[in-house]
Amino acid sequence: MSLLPSLSPLALAVLIALPPAASAHSPRYTVTQVGVAGSEATDINSSGAVVGNFQFGATVTHGFVNIAGVITDLGTLGGPDSYASAINDSNVIVGTSINTDGYRRAFRYAAGTMVDLGTLGGNNSAAGDINNRGDIAGWADLGPDAALEARAFLLRPGVSMQDLGRIEVPDAEGSSSAMGLNEHRQVVGGSVVGPYSPPESAYHAFLYKCEEMIDLGTLGGQYSVALAINERGQVAGESSTPELRANRAFLYYRGVMKNLGTLPGGEFSSANDINDHGHVVGHSSGPATGESDTGWQKAFIYHAGKMRDLNKMINPASGWVLVSAGGINNSGQIAATGCKGLTCYAVRLDPLP
Repeated sequence: MSLLPSLSPLALAVLIALPPAASAHSPRYTVTQVGVAGSEATDINSSGAVVGNFQFGATVTHGFVNIAGVITDLGTLGGPDSYASAINDSNVIVGTSINTDGYRRAFRYAAGTMVDLGTLGGNNSAAGDINNRGDIAGWADLGPDAALEARAFLLRPGVSMQDLGRIEVPDAEGSSSAMGLNEHRQVVGGSVVGPYSPPESAYHAFLYKCEEMIDLGTLGGQYSVALAINERGQVAGESSTPELRANRAFLYYRGVMKNLGTLPGGEFSSANDINDHGHVVGHSSGPATGESDTGWQKAFIYHAGKMRDLNKMINPASGWVLVSAGGINNSGQIAATGCKGLTCYAVRLDPLP
């Protein structure tokens, strides 16, 4: 689950170069549409409820939740847009919405009510994840001046929003942002670690635990960000390689950041979520093959040391092309974005017996 800029479902569809290849094996998942046309899925809880976002035309986006087949528009904080990032097992949802003043604000949505979570003193904030204790992680401005920094935060029930700081590097200034957390209140995200150095930012994934922000490093480039953490302390995200901007999905555990690679023919990959079994989901993309082709993007699952194309694990006759996987629960259900033609939908993948 990520607060980073992402392609819209319609843009994702344009990236698809080929339909899913037929698999020599029996399908391993069924595909259930859980969102309307123009939607994408961002997270899933233990009961299979899915959250995501859908588009009104080309300019307006709202968060939604699908619980037991019922789709609910989350609405907004008074402005035009909202974005749902995560859902816990109590069906409490967090994300970001524009308010009546035009500022971006972190929200908590429960029982039909969206609540503004405030900031660290500035105008803007965003929520990236929520655990089953009701703790929320995200980022918030430190002050009303746009030049001031933003900070990763942890918001616990009944406690004021906590500034988690940033990775401390001599002579460096910059912001930090929290993307995920677990039940142990271990928080992951990214932090500026130095001045911008073309062609990419000096920005590193972090793990916050025991009141300390730990720099997780990179896969050799200048950039990394952690997007999810499980109860075992395994961290998933993306990082650039020495080639710069050639981002790869990673799995970090006990001081080692592992490059998960790409799907065959791919150039890039990103890991969006990880469950307690260490199964990682995300997407991988590849280059264009001709002047009229913009490249491809496919959803993956990584387990047992191998990245697998989820399109080869569903019935090819279904017509779905899975372009991204946003979340996975401990039962193996996956919240994904699937396309038919140029129209994309939030879908849920349910493991077959």
